[in-house]
Amino acid sequence: MSEAATAHETETEGVNLLKTNSDDVGWEYGVLVDANNKDKVKCKFCDKEMRGGIYRLKEHLAHVGKNVKKCTARTPQALEAKEKCKKGLEDAKRKREEKTVRELELREEVNVSRVGESDEVTCVGSSQPHKLGPIDKWTRAIDPKATNADSLKQQ
Repeated sequence: MSEAATAHETETEGVNLLKTNSDDVGWEYGVLVDANNKDKVKCKFCDKEMRGGIYRLKEHLAHVGKNVKKCTARTPQALEAKEKCKKGLEDAKRKREEKTVRELELREEVNVSRVGESDEVTCVGSSQPHKLGPIDKWTRAIDPKATNADSLKQQ
């Protein structure tokens, strides 16, 4: 095998190691710098290396956010990448917000109550009753009338 063929195989193996299996739009415009560190990516347009993963690369390309330097490339491909990444970031934000709303709605629908004896205890210094939780079965309430010496004996 010639040296050129060996060099090409080694280069191809290196490229395969730095690919990801993600279908995120950001990977069209960036590559991993180190196969062991998935947080370090490099922009294909301006060759800027950055930490923070694909999310930060998309911010870099979309010119969004304050925690990353904006991409300096002005080619038509870079402008297309800017629009795609901006849309990807907005879609991700919308999905997170929708998920939060769904979780809050679900929490409002769920009503947790105990049937049977009341587990209310009045807290010292509070007029609100305190519901006992699962950890409270292993603890005792501190007697407010006990002196410091007596409180050490309670423990």
